[in-house]
Amino acid sequence: MDPTSASREALLNQLERLQKPIDLVQTLHERQVKEVPARYILPSDQRPSRPLQVQQSLPVIDLAGLEHIDQRYKIVSQIAQASKEWGFFQIINHGIPLSLLESVKGVSQEFLELPLEEKRKQCPMRPGTLMLEGYGRFFDISDDMVLDWVDALVHYISPEWAKAVEHWPKIPSTYRETYENYGEEVMRLMQKLLGLLSEGLGLETNYIYTLIKESLLQLRINYYPPCPQPDLVNGLRPHSDGDLLTVLLDDGVDGLQVEKDDQWFTVTSVPGSLIVNIGDLLQLVSNGIYTSAQHRAVVNTIQDRMSIVMFLIPQRDVMMGVASELIDEAHPRLYRTIKAEEYGTVYMSQDFQGKCPVNALLIDQVKQVDV
Repeated sequence: MDPTSASREALLNQLERLQKPIDLVQTLHERQVKEVPARYILPSDQRPSRPLQVQQSLPVIDLAGLEHIDQRYKIVSQIAQASKEWGFFQIINHGIPLSLLESVKGVSQEFLELPLEEKRKQCPMRPGTLMLEGYGRFFDISDDMVLDWVDALVHYISPEWAKAVEHWPKIPSTYRETYENYGEEVMRLMQKLLGLLSEGLGLETNYIYTLIKESLLQLRINYYPPCPQPDLVNGLRPHSDGDLLTVLLDDGVDGLQVEKDDQWFTVTSVPGSLIVNIGDLLQLVSNGIYTSAQHRAVVNTIQDRMSIVMFLIPQRDVMMGVASELIDEAHPRLYRTIKAEEYGTVYMSQDFQGKCPVNALLIDQVKQVDV
């Protein structure tokens, strides 16, 4: 079966599973359930423990002054170091108007506050360009897996051919205009960040951006309602992102946790900042110099939480491989080359935990499998 057919079949299989009568977590919250249903309860050894109170925090990088050579060199060094050590960083003075960020959060919250049936009517779950789109549950890969305490809205922001605006929220009426403006700003920001990340690897500024052609920008609005037993569940299971680069806007409620040195750290966002993280495909291109860190979401008993996530995804026919300029006798190639569509299909159709998908591309791992 060719990769495109395999991708489509995986989407249809996932959609069929999601038609089964599993309540969304919004419904469970509205019912005021006192105990978490069994499908959501993690084995005792996988439950999120309280992060250690270690004096480390996500790097905060100020992008102001990029036009000055000395300041640009400093920013490139900071981003490269954060991408190697954390795989995550926060940015301030990123160039996106704070008023627009507030509008994005506002229209997103207004949509999430609609009755569930209205959300499903406006944004039905359906096979999209590369994955399922609509409002509901995602990542329910198998019938026996433990479910995450999250509902989500997913759709593409760009390019034009990937958008299905007829299935975007109609309420509020400003949703489309707000997200089209935000999408344009985020694409400009991502191009800027990819330039800085390229320079941090010693590559030409446009190296990574040129590699991925006309990429797709996908939106996922995660909704985490209060949970009666938050210590028993994942808001979103530990994983790394299967894209190239991710930009996250949160609502100020703690819940995102990042793993570093085998410890989990809660991310406390800086007002007006955006959170950036390295995707699996950028770890691959960088030959493992940059890391796509494991992260997860945890929930609480009293507060809703919302995160607004933009994923930069190469077009399906782009071959993703290690930059040849990074390979020499002292630095051999660590990962095999893979078509973006094939990686996306594997990532979305198997019940992986953590970084299994990208680790499966390690050449030593491939050799072991082939033996």
